[in-house]
Amino acid sequence: MKTVLTESDRELIQQLFDDVGVLEDQFLVGLPKPAATRAVFVPILRRWIVEQLFHRVQRLVRPLIINFPISSNSHAIEACKVGSYDHWMGLVTIGPAGFTTGLVTERLRGTPQDPTPWLVGPHCKPLPQNARTFFNQKIFYWKGQFYTRMDVIKMHANALGGVHFGFDKIKSETHIVEIKNYLGLEINGSNRVMIEGETISRGRADPSRRQNIYDATELVAIDTARIFAVGIRASAQPLLQLLATGPFDAGEAVRSAGAEDDPLYRTFCGRLSD
Repeated sequence: MKTVLTESDRELIQQLFDDVGVLEDQFLVGLPKPAATRAVFVPILRRWIVEQLFHRVQRLVRPLIINFPISSNSHAIEACKVGSYDHWMGLVTIGPAGFTTGLVTERLRGTPQDPTPWLVGPHCKPLPQNARTFFNQKIFYWKGQFYTRMDVIKMHANALGGVHFGFDKIKSETHIVEIKNYLGLEINGSNRVMIEGETISRGRADPSRRQNIYDATELVAIDTARIFAVGIRASAQPLLQLLATGPFDAGEAVRSAGAEDDPLYRTFCGRLSD
């Protein structure tokens, strides 16, 4: 099947690479600052994920599927569904470490049915998944409701300053602030301290600590931006071929694309592990 680009399609792919380059730049000198989530990550992710511009790019290279390396939260999600957790946050990778947490319901704490050992393990190894699975991955369970990566991007964009600062929305939808303050990290050099609740708000109010404290929505946005950039770079070759050659044989791309061998993919993964 041959694909011929329109001018708009060509511009869209070029903007995708532009935006991924901006995301990558945030990781070049270490962990991005919390403010980068509001000023950089959320506006970019909103365009491609919430406004669904990515899916238009995906259609151009079918049947090649652009995949994103994500860790499975399936064990914890099933535990939430059967009432084993009061609340839960899925695994996110921040710098060299991964973080996940959950409060086991009181009746199961310390029993053989305690699901805590399933929070991490071999099943958490990142595996390639399509965009729909990545964007809609459940990442929070709070007060009986699941929230996805896309939901968190929407919260940040529409209420927490990523695009709009929604004073009324924050007041009327209290779960936004509750999820924001569900879990945080205070990072000073190699020292990382998990904090929660009002401790996050108080720390962010202190100018000397503000740029070292990450709330839960920021942790998810940073992790989502990292995964998005890795996935796009892993598929850079067929996208660049599409830009360079005009008519594009997607079937040939499926046969020839090798994401893990892509030097851009290896380069960016190397940057993240430095």
